[in-house]
Amino acid sequence: MKKLTLILSLVFFAGNLHAQYTSRLGRFQVDEIKGCAPFTVTILDTNLITTGECTPGKPCLMSAGNGTPQQQNQFTITYPQAGTFTLAVLYQSIGADDIVITVDPNIEPEFEVYTCAGLQTSIKITDKNYDQYQIDFNNDGTLETIIPNSNNQTATHSYGVAGNFNISVKGRDINAANNCAAKIIPFTSLLTLPAPQLTALTAIDATSLRLDFTPQQNIQYKLEIAVNNSSTFQQFQTLYGVNSVTIPNLTTDNTFYCFRLSSFDPCTNTNTYSAPICSHNFDLSVQNGSNNLTWASGSPGVLSTEIVRNGASYVIIPGAPSTFNDVDVICKTNYCYQVVNNYAGGIKSFSLEKCGEAFTTVNPSAIDNTSSRVGANGVELLWAQNPLFTVDEYAILRGQGNTFGLLGKTTATTFSDITYTTEGNFCYRINYGDLCGNASQPGDLICPIRLAFTIDNENVITLRWNSLKGWRNGVSNYRIEKFDKSGGLMQVINVGTDTTWVDDQHDAVNQVVQYQIIALANEAGLVNSLSNRVVVTKEVNLFYPTAFTPDGVGPPENETFTVLGQYIVKLELKVFDRWGSMVFITENNEPWNGTNNGRALIEGTYVWTARINDLAGRDFTREGTVVILKKKN
Repeated sequence: MKKLTLILSLVFFAGNLHAQYTSRLGRFQVDEIKGCAPFTVTILDTNLITTGECTPGKPCLMSAGNGTPQQQNQFTITYPQAGTFTLAVLYQSIGADDIVITVDPNIEPEFEVYTCAGLQTSIKITDKNYDQYQIDFNNDGTLETIIPNSNNQTATHSYGVAGNFNISVKGRDINAANNCAAKIIPFTSLLTLPAPQLTALTAIDATSLRLDFTPQQNIQYKLEIAVNNSSTFQQFQTLYGVNSVTIPNLTTDNTFYCFRLSSFDPCTNTNTYSAPICSHNFDLSVQNGSNNLTWASGSPGVLSTEIVRNGASYVIIPGAPSTFNDVDVICKTNYCYQVVNNYAGGIKSFSLEKCGEAFTTVNPSAIDNTSSRVGANGVELLWAQNPLFTVDEYAILRGQGNTFGLLGKTTATTFSDITYTTEGNFCYRINYGDLCGNASQPGDLICPIRLAFTIDNENVITLRWNSLKGWRNGVSNYRIEKFDKSGGLMQVINVGTDTTWVDDQHDAVNQVVQYQIIALANEAGLVNSLSNRVVVTKEVNLFYPTAFTPDGVGPPENETFTVLGQYIVKLELKVFDRWGSMVFITENNEPWNGTNNGRALIEGTYVWTARINDLAGRDFTREGTVVILKKKN
């Protein structure tokens, strides 16, 4: 039938090679009356019914009908623009005659070139602008095929060798010049059709997917689809000249789809298929402390599955799993997930993105490792936070006994109570809420070290302190640090876990000493706790006789009267007789020999007063009596 069409068409065109067209009144002829712009018309004969007209001696006036000026004896007229024009010839003796000229737009005809196996090609004319189409498969001026205007007419051609060619198609109308432009498409003949090269399948929204691939020139593709499986495919769409296709009207949120693409051979009606690629039926379930991902998809060809979290690759799992549970989440944090199937050759399938805000109802662990450091500005609390819980705010509670009230709030892991006093016997608890709105378990009791002392009349110092509370594994050792009056460290004493210590060391130099208790934890990494610092001032403890015998016949120590003591810087001594008269004075604590201005005083009781300045910087007065005794002869 194609052969017959071709022959008839050739006959038709052969019959029109020398067509001539006569004017409306039959007075002149032209070679063409229809063609593509630019279109040239030649007036062949102006004397069909006359003689001697339109000659130099008797010229005619020709009008192209397109607005250009009339010309005498203009036998060739070119129409540069498309349109319908009236070509007229005005004779001097018989008047005017005319003919209608049709100029069409010069449109390159649309057609598709398909590669077939076996070094063949198939042409499909998709253009509707012309009555007939001339095909030159080698663009060498040889007319191989003529196709009439019909719905998607096709023609095939075998090249016999592999190589590159140019295919030319030109359109032509009936009773028209053959001057329309040809469209040329390059073509490569192949022995076999290559399988399609897929690149990605992407879920765009809840109703559409996009398939991307790398097309090869002049190959027609067939897209097939399978629903909730990867084996039962049906024809879906024919593709040509595109590298991407969007498939609408799907239910991607609760169905998965598999696709395969084939290179179609229209010469043999055969297909060369790609491997299938599948979308995901993906769901996200936000649970207590975890985000659970589940999906259904086709597994053939899947090398690994990638979980993308918040736009970044999170984990890659070998093979084709169908679940993933993300436990590394922070409450009140929004997480967005996407499942990506990885196929050979870098091909990927991207699921829809699903988002959810993580939550947890687990009560955070208690604050149970808190150090306390008492200083001049109150007490500082420092605690360790369990890293499994993210804190919104800490609440610091202070109390005595079992009654606690809110003292303050902070977001740091330290807090200073500047109103703390050792005498107040304050203890603390620290509670907090996490970012999920969950309240922690009640914090452990925190009681700073309260150091106190007693000193007896022998200047023996006894230190006592309470057991530190605040560390879950307790205290490994208490250490006493002893300082001098100016704060210089004098001694460090480890006392284990005892909470008393007696300092009975004789020290004639340091009247004022300071003590502080340092607690070391059993658990490594915790800051040492400190007690308050106590300052102890020892007494001077005066020593003096109640009687002496200044007669020069007894032991030397009984011959004079002196007031002695530790830590004395200066001592002023005055002695008075029974009538209140001062009989002796010294500012340097010189001994009194019982005389007044060199005269021995009588036996009796005398009153003394001592004004003393000690190492602690104190001034005070002491007084007493002393008896002068004389040896009897």
